[in-house]
Amino acid sequence: MTYRLDMSPDQAEVDRVVPLLIAELSGALSEDRLMSVEIAMAEALTNAVKHALASGTPDVIHVSAQSDATQVRLEIVDAGAQSPQDLYQDVAELGDIDPMNDSGRGLSLISHLADEVVFNPAHGKNQLILIFNRDSIA
Repeated sequence: MTYRLDMSPDQAEVDRVVPLLIAELSGALSEDRLMSVEIAMAEALTNAVKHALASGTPDVIHVSAQSDATQVRLEIVDAGAQSPQDLYQDVAELGDIDPMNDSGRGLSLISHLADEVVFNPAHGKNQLILIFNRDSIA
């Protein structure tokens, strides 16, 4: 299964796109894993929107999902300002995050919920790949 869409850099689009993506993946992962995907995608797309808007020239955000017998692979490509290569390294442990803060939780949540995180910043865009291993229920 492959699912692709483009979204405008708007928080309302995150609220629209995440449920669509979860519906597409409903047969590929267990309910617990789908919840992890939902949280990680909401955080990652919110970050992509923020970076796209901060760039001053917001462009569409490309979202894709692929599933095969072993994993679900999600990809987000934004045209925001280039982020540092080590953005997802040395993120805070979940227990060290203040749940009352309005920001600063996303990178840690994404890193801990996904089985693998690949981040590729390049001139004029950022690519984030999240991999969730399929479980025996799917």
